[in-house]
Amino acid sequence: MFLAIIVSVCGAFATRPHYDCTQATQYVFIGGTYMPAGTYGITYICEAGSTTCTYYTTNGGITYSPCELGLYTPCQGCIVKTPAAQATPSNPSR
Repeated sequence: MFLAIIVSVCGAFATRPHYDCTQATQYVFIGGTYMPAGTYGITYICEAGSTTCTYYTTNGGITYSPCELGLYTPCQGCIVKTPAAQATPSNPSR
């Protein structure tokens, strides 16, 4: 009976939905303080790496927890845009 209770309690915790930290405001740890990271894919990206890229908080900044892994890389317009088509001259010189 005891084993059945333990298994059911563990199963309940294993099947509950996990918090998606990427939907929370992201922070980056810079200079000993947490600063808003910006918008992923627009003002920053997390490049490949094993360190913590961004953090999140659920208690108003009292504590912060790791969210995304990688190397925090600020950028302007990180979203890859297709290059504009090159104009072809109407009368090419020979």
